[in-house]
Amino acid sequence: MLRLLRGAVRTWEVCVEAEERRQLLQRPWEESVLHWSWQGDTWVLHGRYPPPDDCWRYGTTSWGWCQGRSDLPGPRDQA
Repeated sequence: MLRLLRGAVRTWEVCVEAEERRQLLQRPWEESVLHWSWQGDTWVLHGRYPPPDDCWRYGTTSWGWCQGRSDLPGPRDQA
């Protein structure tokens, strides 16, 4: 039962990540806003302009994926 629940939670997390990626692809201008992105086994700073002071996450998903590094998986994609 626990394994089934973990599988359902993992499926939900993957669906949320896919939706966040889809939304980011609809906002390509966010790639120029400074953001941290997961690259290989470390976080890397991307972008040129400081983000507005509105506490919104720009340019990445909650797992660290950004369209500028779309060839690399996020930290949880390797699990």
